Amino acid sequence: FARFMTAFASVIAITKDLPDIEGDRAFNIQTFATKVGVDKIAKGATACLLLNYAHAILTGVLSKAGAYNPIPMIGGHAALASMLLFRFKQLDSSSMKSIKVYYKHIWDLFYLEYVLYTLI
Repeated sequence: FARFMTAFASVIAITKDLPDIEGDRAFNIQTFATKVGVDKIAKGATACLLLNYAHAILTGVLSKAGAYNPIPMIGGHAALASMLLFRFKQLDSSSMKSIKVYYKHIWDLFYLEYVLYTLI
């Protein structure tokens, strides 16, 4: 769980400047987001989280019987990964509203993971 959440927190730290990118550009503030761009950061963040979810799913599949509750461990992580992919596909990197929705959704998934943890 700690590894999973650390990876998640790292993604949040990397994507935190996305909602502010317009203002940062307007005031010539150099951030990771202004240097790399929304598309690359969102693709990297989504890929990292999908790998994180894949690892959690495989852990559930490959663990000894009884180590985890399989429905939330496998099904829950698969559902959250699907939600992430759906939101990523909806992202329009030229729309601040869309960028903010994508970023907020990462936080939503983060908090949903804590709910899921109580069921695993």
